[in-house]
Amino acid sequence: MSILRYDEETDSLYVNASSRKAYLSAEISPRISVDFSSSKNVVGIEILDASKVLSELFASKVPKAKLKKLLCSFSEGDALYVDFELENRHARLAIPRAYKSPILASPA
Repeated sequence: MSILRYDEETDSLYVNASSRKAYLSAEISPRISVDFSSSKNVVGIEILDASKVLSELFASKVPKAKLKKLLCSFSEGDALYVDFELENRHARLAIPRAYKSPILASPA
């Protein structure tokens, strides 16, 4: 499981994917940013308005107070998947692979 930091006051959630330091942050949606290491690996994901985003992912309201009980894990395939678990309910967020990001593309 990954380390999660949730700030109820700002309704922001940070998911650590790695102990590496962030080198670059890319906004993949208005409420989701992904932090990358200098070697282009995902090191963390920040979710703003987390209770709203996770309510959408779980397809039911997730109160802010319950977000501190959230569990999270990562898996990879054609994308990086962030799997959330809350009270035996599951939701998945797919993050495009880093090499597909124009921000991280190597110069031609």
